[in-house]
Amino acid sequence: MCEQVGLAPHYLNVWGQEQQVPAETLRALLKAMGHEADDEPAARRCLAELRSQTSHEALPPVLVSEPSRLQPLDLKTGPDRPLAWELVCEDGQRHHGELPSGTRRLALPDGLPLGYHRLTLRDGGPQGEVIGTTTLILCPERCWQPAALEAGQRLWGVCVQLYALRSARNWGVGDFSDLRLLVETSAALGASFIGLNPLHALFPRAPQQASPYSPSSRCLLNLLYLDVEAVPELAGCSAARDRIATAPFQQRLQALREAELVDYVGVAALKFEVLELLYAHFRREHLQAESERGQAFRAFQSSQGAMLRRHALFDALQAHFHAQDTSVWGWPAWPEAYRDHESEAVRRFEAEQIEQVEYWEYLQWLADEQLQAASARAAELGMPLGLYRDLAVGSNEGGSDTWASPSFYALGVHVGAPPDDLNPNGQDWGMPPPRPEQLRASAYAPFVEMLRANMRGAGAVRLDHVMALRRLFWILPGRGASGGAYLHYRVDEMMAIVALESVRNQCLVIGEDLGTVPPEVQQAMQKRGVLSYCPLYFEHDEQGGFRSPEQWKPLSLAMAGTHDLATLRGFWRGEDIDLRRRLGLYPAADACRRHTVERGTDRTQLLLALEKQGLYPEGEAARPAPAELSAELITALHELLGRTASKLVGVQLEDVLQQLEQVNLPGTTEERWPNWRRKLSVGLEDLSHDKRVLDVCAALARARATAAAPAAVPRALPPLSSAAVPRATYRVQLHGGFTFKQATEVLDYLHALGISHLYSSPYLKARAGSTHGYDIVDHNALNPEIGSEAEFERMCATLQRHGMQQLLDIVPNHMGVLQADNAWWLDVLEHGPASEHAETFDIDWTPPAAEMAGQVLLPVLGKPYGEVLEAGELSLSFDADSGQFRVNYYDHRFPIDPRDYGSILRAVPAPLPQNDSQATALQAFESLIDAFDRLPARDDPEPGARAARQRDQALFKQRLAQRYRDDAWIASWVDACVKAVAGRAGDASSYDTLDGLIRRQAYRLAYWRVAGDEVNYRRFFDINTLAAVRMEREPVFEATHRTLLRWLADGKISGLRIDHPDGLADPPRYFERLQAYHAALQRNAGSPQPRALYLVIEKILAEHEHWPSSWQVHGDTGYRFANQVNGVFVDARHEAAMDRIYSDFIGETLDFDELLYAAKRSIIDTSLAADLQMLTLAAHRIAQSDRHARDYTRNALKAALTELAAAFPVYRTYISERGVDPIDREQLSWATAAAKRRCSEAAALVVDYLAELMQTVHADPDPERRELGLRFVTRFQQFTAPVMAKAMEDTAFYRYHRLISLNDVGGDPRDFGTSVPAFHVANQTRARFLPHTLLGGSTHDSKRSEDVRARLDVLSEVPGAWQEAVQRWQALARKQLPSLAGGEVPSPNDEYLLYQTLVGVWPLQPPDAQELGTLRERVQAYMLKAVREAKQHTSWVDPNAAYEAALARFIDALLGQLEPNPFLSDLNRFVQALAPFGCYNSLALATLKLTSPGVPDIYQGCESWNFSLVDPDNRRPVDFERLRQSLQAVQSLYRDGAPAGEALAPLRASLHDGRLKLLVTWRLLQLRAAEPELFERGAYWPLDVVGPASESCIAFARELRGRCVVVVVPRLMHQLCEGRPEALHQSDTWRDTELVLPPALSEQAQWLEWITARPLTAGTRRRRRLPLAELMRELPAAVLLPAPPDEAGDGAAP
Repeated sequence: MCEQVGLAPHYLNVWGQEQQVPAETLRALLKAMGHEADDEPAARRCLAELRSQTSHEALPPVLVSEPSRLQPLDLKTGPDRPLAWELVCEDGQRHHGELPSGTRRLALPDGLPLGYHRLTLRDGGPQGEVIGTTTLILCPERCWQPAALEAGQRLWGVCVQLYALRSARNWGVGDFSDLRLLVETSAALGASFIGLNPLHALFPRAPQQASPYSPSSRCLLNLLYLDVEAVPELAGCSAARDRIATAPFQQRLQALREAELVDYVGVAALKFEVLELLYAHFRREHLQAESERGQAFRAFQSSQGAMLRRHALFDALQAHFHAQDTSVWGWPAWPEAYRDHESEAVRRFEAEQIEQVEYWEYLQWLADEQLQAASARAAELGMPLGLYRDLAVGSNEGGSDTWASPSFYALGVHVGAPPDDLNPNGQDWGMPPPRPEQLRASAYAPFVEMLRANMRGAGAVRLDHVMALRRLFWILPGRGASGGAYLHYRVDEMMAIVALESVRNQCLVIGEDLGTVPPEVQQAMQKRGVLSYCPLYFEHDEQGGFRSPEQWKPLSLAMAGTHDLATLRGFWRGEDIDLRRRLGLYPAADACRRHTVERGTDRTQLLLALEKQGLYPEGEAARPAPAELSAELITALHELLGRTASKLVGVQLEDVLQQLEQVNLPGTTEERWPNWRRKLSVGLEDLSHDKRVLDVCAALARARATAAAPAAVPRALPPLSSAAVPRATYRVQLHGGFTFKQATEVLDYLHALGISHLYSSPYLKARAGSTHGYDIVDHNALNPEIGSEAEFERMCATLQRHGMQQLLDIVPNHMGVLQADNAWWLDVLEHGPASEHAETFDIDWTPPAAEMAGQVLLPVLGKPYGEVLEAGELSLSFDADSGQFRVNYYDHRFPIDPRDYGSILRAVPAPLPQNDSQATALQAFESLIDAFDRLPARDDPEPGARAARQRDQALFKQRLAQRYRDDAWIASWVDACVKAVAGRAGDASSYDTLDGLIRRQAYRLAYWRVAGDEVNYRRFFDINTLAAVRMEREPVFEATHRTLLRWLADGKISGLRIDHPDGLADPPRYFERLQAYHAALQRNAGSPQPRALYLVIEKILAEHEHWPSSWQVHGDTGYRFANQVNGVFVDARHEAAMDRIYSDFIGETLDFDELLYAAKRSIIDTSLAADLQMLTLAAHRIAQSDRHARDYTRNALKAALTELAAAFPVYRTYISERGVDPIDREQLSWATAAAKRRCSEAAALVVDYLAELMQTVHADPDPERRELGLRFVTRFQQFTAPVMAKAMEDTAFYRYHRLISLNDVGGDPRDFGTSVPAFHVANQTRARFLPHTLLGGSTHDSKRSEDVRARLDVLSEVPGAWQEAVQRWQALARKQLPSLAGGEVPSPNDEYLLYQTLVGVWPLQPPDAQELGTLRERVQAYMLKAVREAKQHTSWVDPNAAYEAALARFIDALLGQLEPNPFLSDLNRFVQALAPFGCYNSLALATLKLTSPGVPDIYQGCESWNFSLVDPDNRRPVDFERLRQSLQAVQSLYRDGAPAGEALAPLRASLHDGRLKLLVTWRLLQLRAAEPELFERGAYWPLDVVGPASESCIAFARELRGRCVVVVVPRLMHQLCEGRPEALHQSDTWRDTELVLPPALSEQAQWLEWITARPLTAGTRRRRRLPLAELMRELPAAVLLPAPPDEAGDGAAP
């Protein structure tokens, strides 16, 4: 009976002795398998039934074979009758046939594919009764191996317990986002895989059951690994964000992060608390709305099928019963009616609690998304294996696997191990074993399902206890493992299925084959290509030493140890032996002594092995082994592992980090040892910098190097976290008025201020007179107006001397063109498509107008072309130095195609030669003319012809110039030819020749007004003089970055700011290319571990928008933060009042959505009409190749494209040949829905077509269509960005003036302020995802400086006073300018803008006459720009002189004189009442900027008051000498450590001089210098403020490894102080409002207020609080540090 079912009656024990299994044990185990064998007769009956059942099966339940070894089947059928058979293959193929009577041998057809096929037998023929079915599983010979291993490479990777990852952002347990970061870090270090503990689903409602090897389900995921903050729903769920932002929540979170052990119960409580809120939001916003994300969830449910539903149902039931009784540990403890998953009670529960069931499905979906994202990131980074997952040997007896499929398990029996010397009673693993006959009866379906679930997204999988495929030790609980027996499984079949799934999923297989391994398992592993698992500790040779590297199994994974063994350091010290002794785990003392002796021998043998490999000093191994395992020895041991023949080497982080305690101690419970809870000793963010890690990685790179994979070749970019991040940047605008020399002179001041990086505007050669530098004409030369090479070198040297570095603004998107200063552009104009730079610029050489083929339109003429030509404004000239003909138009120089030189030089007959010498010269000259004629045409596509043209034309022009210089008579002839072609004034026909010449060129000269309709080169927005560059082309990248890369290599610059990346064809790839080149520079310089380049991008994001985490950038340039932080000083409660005041004043109610839409339509229809035309033609070409879209006309496509672009909610998407990110799908879906709401049903179909095209074109199987489609999508994405920018920033911002402090780059006027919780969430999100982004206040692109906006914010607090003021001013204005009653007047909207502008820029002290004159000029210039940008009453394109003159008169009337001027007097009184609060806002804002997560950036001059408007106003000279003197004065206050007495009072009294802002800025920059790590990587958590004025405060803490800073600033101060600035510092204002310090800081009584250097005491230990009255006593900001011990006293307040 035992033989029939595979139950072994005896076995060899660990001591080599045969162990007989007691008969009662065998009978009990047979019964557990469903076989009654209580006595001998019963056993015989059962055996007979089994044999009879087998003999009557026409087909076995499953057939497993390789195609080449498939044998004919011997059929077991009844009567001698004909049979029919049919084989249905997995791919749908069908094979069938018939067997005549008497034939019972079925030969299946050859060539059957691998897979799972179904064979059916019928009696009597094809229509007969089915008498047998089986699953035919055809498997490959061997498992899959990656190409790298096949090519002979030897790989290494990092192995980690995911929960053990420690990071500043996780919630107390390693999560899938940590995994992604570990992937990036490890890939950059050269690793090929990340080895993980089992990720299987455990028990969410019993999180303390933490063993990953006793899962509820092996097919689903552990939900505690979810990164809650990475869940997409968080962005839109205010309830969840607010919950996270609360101080108690943050305190709990911080405690979980700081704990040395994972507190699973605490982690689960926190995560599920928020996940439940997110699920409710998801159901409401996505499932009920059937959004695209909701549909994605439904698709996931469908793809996972019954497996997912059963598990979710289990979790829902377990949560339900556990809530009623916490002792309910699993389904065996549920009420009887629910123990059967198919029972009526369960079905009723599912129907009634479907939302709860889907909650658990939702969580599994999120987990799957995040895990697959980490896997995809590994693939992106080129890791050959990526994730290496661990598959546990069994499932928990109370979990979902056993509940959903109880018949597959022998319930009541456990898997374990027989006795050994450490476990004399054997081991009970507490899991039920699978029943082999049930597995075969199901054709191994559960086994296959489990393999697929674990191989999906994995490059390798480890089969825990691989011997389970051959045999498992079955034991009866309570009887002791000594009474167990082995049950055998079909290892040949199961290993073959493993190979099939391995190949299908491209997943390497590793078998954990430790212990006693049956020979048939070893043979099966070898045959199938399954790698062995080889810990160093067990790899001994026959002499007792450790194997030499070449003796290791090649087909294996080498490790130092395992999770169940000691760490390297623990092994060396014998910590595991001592631990077992302390815990009483040794059955006898002699075993402990024996192990101690053996360990001493192992230490010596390891040193001998190292010595033999030259990794330990010769002869030193004979000395006593060191007591401690040094980092150097650990590195040597890993290099030894690296040299082994093993294909793979795994590095356990616990080993490298010298941790002592092991992960898991078998045979213990949590009460005795914290299994599966210990965190890594080093944070994830520090791994890439840890010397121990770097040394081990370098050692493995050396040891694993092969010819196929040399050690020097990296496989991934350095992780972004490895970059040298600035501490603080200072933006300067370099131009002719502020040069390298002047910048050098202020560096000592910036250094004293606390700046780490000079942040420079572009200074490559730009157009002459450029004050901004964004119109570069030469990427490889310095701008001579800014300084010489020597002056640049001097500036860089001075930076280095001060320990400072430089962040440079670069312009990859476009170059300055159309004037005679860009050599590349001029070459294009001269040679057209034959120019070597024809593909440098984004030119459409085949535009819609056939006559423009091969030409580029140049919209440079001030009048129509014919008028300009016949007026003689276009002239032909010859440059004697270069030998070049060109057409001149004022400052423009247009080269002539050299093939046309002959036509010019034949315009006048050659003069008769006067002598032989002239005759010879004439002959040579005519030959030269003929040579010009013979040059290849510029439209000749042959590369050889183009090369010949370029080579020869240069030579011919040199000869022409030489002849011109040498022979005066030839020079006279050339001049005569030029004159003849040029035409004569007053004679229109005389210009025909010049006209013909110009028409033949590679360009068309055109009136500037036609640009919007016909220009055929992509521009920066609608600026004709800035031509877009095709940076996606490698030659263009190299040509434009040559000098920048040299500066990076030389250390002259250390970071880059990328201007307008949204204009690039593929921004993410550009960022990757920059990082790759930077890494290559470092490797070329000999650096084995390159660091990332610090990279920030000028990217404007909508509030709901974020870019994919795969982008190789550190953040943006600070626009978003500038708007978020400004918003906290806006009183959102008065939004309706401000709406009403604005509407009443201008006489209408503006809908910003409609205003923005109208602005977009206007931009599309005018400025960007040519771009739309090119897009339309591209879309039409694609539609014509699709029979379903062929009827979409050009007009229909144009209309759809217009609506789609106008509806776009963000600047652009980033679709490429790599695919479509879910973020982009969401944006495109939103735009599509919005566009369809505005168009007809027919037009909506075209919109849908375009949206579908954009999302699917990357996968189009037709290469030509795919290329066309991708080109179209790229151009569309480059189109929507300028549409949004021109419409929002440059139009709508100048039309909508409700509160203009909200109208700034990166902001949205519809968002009336930022709530404190929202500000906290934004800071936490930034700390987590973009901790090194720039933090802006003012930038060179700001519409108004931070100080102007901060003052205007105060208006939101006083709507009543504001309304009264503007009404008075309107009346006063009309009195002061009576002529307004009759003539044209500024519109009420522009007048409203003017009044806010005056409030914002009015000086802190009343101006004198000269200052007023300067202010008037500034306001005049600003208002002129504003009304032209608004494009309502006048514009840049069509100036309305009358309106502009009226506006100027209006401003002059208001600001023309000081006295008498009732308007100015009233304005001054109003501003003086508001201005102090604006200054206080600015001080608070500066404090927030300098302490929030990110890198603070200070725009030139903004460390003091700076009331600037949009450029060019914000590029006015900065008085650095005054700032230097002010800083010295401020610093002198701290000469003795702290300001004395009331030393700060004079600064408050003289608020206008800006020293107070300078003081705050300087002190906080010094704090950042003193605590660089804290501000670079510290966590962020909000703090509570309680009391009557709590709403008027923002408080938070930054913390890193016990170091912390607490920040408190006030807000809405005018309301708080009832309009009295001095009240801010008075205790009555704050009453009992207090800052509550978190429990984590309860031991800290003494604090130091850093800005003022004041000591403070925080209440008692039981009530650590600080009064706001005390904190705000000196300044509207407080930044607290724990006082040093020598200043803190005993801190023992009761």
